[in-house]
Amino acid sequence: MNMKLLLIPFIALLLVAVSGCTDPAEPTGPTVETPDLSVDGVVLETVPEGFEYLGVHDLEIDTVKTSYADVEGIVNASEGIYNLDSVDYFIIAIEMESSAAAEELITQYKAGFTPLAMGERFTAASFNEHDATLVMKYITAGGEQVPRYHYVWSNENFVFLVKGNTDDSAVVLDLAKATGF
Repeated sequence: MNMKLLLIPFIALLLVAVSGCTDPAEPTGPTVETPDLSVDGVVLETVPEGFEYLGVHDLEIDTVKTSYADVEGIVNASEGIYNLDSVDYFIIAIEMESSAAAEELITQYKAGFTPLAMGERFTAASFNEHDATLVMKYITAGGEQVPRYHYVWSNENFVFLVKGNTDDSAVVLDLAKATGF
């Protein structure tokens, strides 16, 4: 009888352990983190038709400096990732210390491009009551030079950059407009 009484708590503990109700010492699988989104705009409230929201992650300040512009005053940065027809699109929002620092980041970002042999690298654009710049660059895909487009603009002390792996600037513009900024 004593053996049966001891067996009941043992079975209960075994069931709790097997069911995963105990806290493991370390995570057992991949962890999806929800970053501190003090940088708004990368997670859209209304995603344009056909786009699928894939996730968001924080960007390290060093990554922003090496990828976009090595300037002072970067506070925080995040990147939202979207997909449309198996093509990836990105919304990068960079919080700066001031609106002047935001303008300096855009100036330095644009200065990192060389002039195109033909045509204009930068085209003025306007949407959501803000002036923006459409940046054209070329990549080699399938042995051919194909265009890629970025929209960059500031809103107070934030810099937004929207880009995609597409040769259709209108689709990138639709995503940029969807930020509301």
